[in-house]
Amino acid sequence: MTKLSQLPESSIYQTKEVLASLYQISRLSSVSDGREDLIRTVLETIINGLQYDRVALYLLKMGTSILEGVINVGCQVSVKGVKYDLYADDCVETRVVKTGEIITIKSGCDHDFYTQIDRKRNEVLKRTSCVLLPIITKQGIIGTLLVDRSHRQGAINRDDIEILEIFCNQIGIVVENLQLLESNRQKINELTMLQKISRSMSEPRDLDSLYQLIVKEANRLGKSHGCWLSLNTDSNELITVAVDGCQKSEVDELDDESQTEEVRNSSRTAYRLLSMPAEFGGHQVGVLAVPLVSGSTVRGILKLLYQVNTGLAGINIDVIDVFASQASKAIENITFYQHLQEERDFRESILRSTPNGIITIDTDLRITSSNQQARRMFSTLGDLLRRPVCDVIDSFSFRQGLIEVVERQRSMVQLEVISGKSVSRGQNLFVSITSLHHDWSRQREILIMIQDQTEKKKMDQEVERMKRLASIGQLAAGIAHEIRNPLTGMNISLDIIKEEVAESQHTVALIDGVVQELDRLEIIVSSLLEFSRTGVVEMGTIYLETLLQQWFPLFREQCKRSQVLASLEMEYDLPPVRGDVEKLRQVMINLSLNALEAISGPGTITMKVELKSSNQISSRFQSGELSAGSWESWVEIAVIDSGVGMSEEIKERIFDPFYTTRNQGTGLGLSIVHNIIKEHDGWIDVESEPGKGSRFAVFIPVAETENQGRSQDDVKSNTYY
Repeated sequence: MTKLSQLPESSIYQTKEVLASLYQISRLSSVSDGREDLIRTVLETIINGLQYDRVALYLLKMGTSILEGVINVGCQVSVKGVKYDLYADDCVETRVVKTGEIITIKSGCDHDFYTQIDRKRNEVLKRTSCVLLPIITKQGIIGTLLVDRSHRQGAINRDDIEILEIFCNQIGIVVENLQLLESNRQKINELTMLQKISRSMSEPRDLDSLYQLIVKEANRLGKSHGCWLSLNTDSNELITVAVDGCQKSEVDELDDESQTEEVRNSSRTAYRLLSMPAEFGGHQVGVLAVPLVSGSTVRGILKLLYQVNTGLAGINIDVIDVFASQASKAIENITFYQHLQEERDFRESILRSTPNGIITIDTDLRITSSNQQARRMFSTLGDLLRRPVCDVIDSFSFRQGLIEVVERQRSMVQLEVISGKSVSRGQNLFVSITSLHHDWSRQREILIMIQDQTEKKKMDQEVERMKRLASIGQLAAGIAHEIRNPLTGMNISLDIIKEEVAESQHTVALIDGVVQELDRLEIIVSSLLEFSRTGVVEMGTIYLETLLQQWFPLFREQCKRSQVLASLEMEYDLPPVRGDVEKLRQVMINLSLNALEAISGPGTITMKVELKSSNQISSRFQSGELSAGSWESWVEIAVIDSGVGMSEEIKERIFDPFYTTRNQGTGLGLSIVHNIIKEHDGWIDVESEPGKGSRFAVFIPVAETENQGRSQDDVKSNTYY
């Protein structure tokens, strides 16, 4: 073995330079500078340490057959960006990569192995003494190193080549480390991008926005020239739902059925080269088809468009597959979310539209939720949430039913209760109490369904009352006919007797008293006949202003004799109503006379006539008392007195036949009024308190004329005393 001290001085110097250069290169491989700066430093080390004129490095682009000039040092002509195809371009640079041989050029003369490309390059570079060596890594040959001593006129010998091979190995390590570092950085960037994309795909709340976001992000992530998304329909046909970076017409032409079926059947990504139609240039393009898998089913296909010359170089298919999986999950999530939203909206629509109040309570008997109808039923209580349910429905039977359901004695309880709470006192409620079981929760809830039957009860009572009145009417008609004939005979007989005893004043006075009682009995019989009469009402157009102006002055004079001030307040230009003029006259006479008889001593009676719209009396429609679609406008005739008033017990019976609080009354006047108003599709409302007088209000629908629907602002008033 030759010792270092035995070598010539020049060899010792060269060995030291080589070792220093190798040490410097080994240190560079661990430095995280930019790729170009690192390689430039390596090449400069070769030139300075080994005394070469020019050094150039060519590297293969990953995943392609393109050999590209990366950087050169000492060359006036740059090789950066110079590209050779391993299979299309035959030259010394590509031959080194393909064969792995070391090629030496000893003079500028033409060699037998020179190709046309070599000759052109040599005319520019003027290579006379150079060598080309392969850059070898674990992955194989990845490039070519060219070193040149053409200017120094020094030959490159076998020892130089062995040293250069060592440097090529070091360059291979540096490049491999740089590629690994770049690959790791790329993976980190891709994972970071995936994370951001995944977060952004959770933001849209509608599918169209999500579809557009998917193709946009896929186009960016896949570094493609265009992207489109196709999804399965119910008939298992693919339809394009979003496009980015290309035209819909291009997409239709590039949908290859065989590629689509391959992806559908295998659930794997597939890449195909396809030819564009002539109208789009006719060139070849690459299409990457990525399945969107849901479970074991391909729900759609994401396709990315590439130029053939770039292909899939630098594209991480695994990352695109992960993205497609995330996109499929995002579509599934939004579809499920929309389905839940539709179900929720449907349930809420049912809860809003149901006429029943619905309340849920926990085992502490506190309200956990309620629908709109329940909140409307108990609106004066304010917010129902967390309120004890017994604050809403106060009934002993209701409490008992709750206990039976809470203690699991019964799964359902149905009962009728009359609420005793001041907020809903007197309400007739049909209540259903049911236990709710949730599979996902151990907590139990109770469902309470409340049906307000107060108005229904009133209607049932009204129907029953009408049936009873009909029976009474038939009986009254029969009795009246039977009584009227004897009364006529008795009156005739009394007239004859009165003539025969005309000389006896005492007897005549007695006979006059009997006749008066018979006349009173005739009035009662006439009232009975009027009450029982159900003939056809002669409907016509009635102008209340004309009717009242004819009748009210007579009534006012009658009131004056009783020291009562009567006034009429009536709007100008009231629209006509539809009715029987004589029957409506009878209604006003009966109500006015009742008001007069309710006043003992000085007092006041006011009759108000006003136009009302359906909106102003909407509460009547909501209670079911009237049909909202029947009429748009109504006329209210209100008779207000300052009389003695009535108690609740009397007020509930005033329309019953034969019920009266006066010794001289028949008890049929208000019953007749009630029947007439019903025949006119109207209703009568009564407000009264003991000692505060009464208010009887009659509502009659307006006749269908061109005046109907007048604005309230257009109506003027008039007052008569």
